[in-house]
Amino acid sequence: MFLNYTNSFAKSNNIKHIMKKFPFLILLVSLAFACSSDDDNSSDTTVTKQQVIDNYANIVYQSYLDSYNAAVTMKTAIDNFVDNPTEAGFTTAKDAWLAAREPYGQTEAYRGNNGPVETEQSNANPWGIGNEGLMNAWPVEEALMDYVTDGAGAGSFDFGSIVGNTSIAITEASVLSYVEYQDNEAAVSTGWHAVEFLLWGQDNTMPSARIAGQRQWTDYTTATNADRRGEYLKVVTSMLVDDINKLVVTWNTGGTYRTYFDTLTEDEALYEAVRGPFFLASDELSGERMLVAVDSDGGIGGLGQEDEHSCFSDNTHRDIYANARGSYNVIFGSYSNAINGPSFYDLVKQINPTQAEALKTSADEAMAKVNVIANNNDPFDYLITQESVTDGQNGPVIEAARALEDWGDEISASATLLGINVQQ
Repeated sequence: MFLNYTNSFAKSNNIKHIMKKFPFLILLVSLAFACSSDDDNSSDTTVTKQQVIDNYANIVYQSYLDSYNAAVTMKTAIDNFVDNPTEAGFTTAKDAWLAAREPYGQTEAYRGNNGPVETEQSNANPWGIGNEGLMNAWPVEEALMDYVTDGAGAGSFDFGSIVGNTSIAITEASVLSYVEYQDNEAAVSTGWHAVEFLLWGQDNTMPSARIAGQRQWTDYTTATNADRRGEYLKVVTSMLVDDINKLVVTWNTGGTYRTYFDTLTEDEALYEAVRGPFFLASDELSGERMLVAVDSDGGIGGLGQEDEHSCFSDNTHRDIYANARGSYNVIFGSYSNAINGPSFYDLVKQINPTQAEALKTSADEAMAKVNVIANNNDPFDYLITQESVTDGQNGPVIEAARALEDWGDEISASATLLGINVQQ
């Protein structure tokens, strides 16, 4: 089982850097993230369950494809940096990671069901890939991969670290062999957060400093094990790109899972579609990724930093937004400027306009409160030091998490009207 779990500039400047480096990608993402009451796709035309299901499958495929293309851009930037290390190239590589997280974050809305990203391959499920943990596992015990400061996981592993132990061959097979090393679920050696750590290094500053990890680009030139570090970075980035591509292929028309998905009954397929947003809003995003971090921090500073999703790059505020936006995409049947079709919301409105209005109101309220976090000048790891679940010290994080939970309740109530139980 995998748990799911940020450069010298502050969090509030992340998007400014990305926009300068990747204007066309950000144009795409900004269109995808434009969230307002204009997202009401309903009309007087009756929509069918099958139309909603087909539109959902198209959204899934397109968002995985966009994530893959952004990851390829990231891989190119990282390969260029490692092959010819410069300070400017290091910044470009980090900016590419930030940009690639934006479309990927939306794909998290396809989790929590029986889809290919979390289902292991078996005779019963030959279409299973089960690579979510390899891509996005957290929290990360970073000492597995590379050097850390004393008292921050140093000495946790009997072999040292993958980069530091020169007897370890840095290949895809060897890197995979250290996943959950000795049954340690935080032994993460692959995926987004492995790449993130190798680019930013640890964030050892107090949250009040409002800065991310401070790894220097010279870690890839003159530092000890510089060549091995670069090799490892290239290998895990390539593995991540390949893992995303597997999902693009399987969800494409004629792909292994898309073919299976098309054989499901309408209610089974709708369950698969709606279960993901419900799972994120009610549990994974609101709870594991937000309230757990607040609670573990205890309002005293620093202790919740390890429970922050993108704790090395301080990009957690964007992760939260993209996850919520991905859920909104599914419920309202739209993605980017390319897809805007029949939706779950439309089905609910045809049956019970009052419940549909409750669903829409709760969704907009949740997105508005998530926006407060996404656009806040203070990073997530600082915000959680100002809040407390137990003492009732509510702030932007708790307020957004509670709104997400309320949205989850309305998703569940709406699904029930259609004869679908998303709570199982």
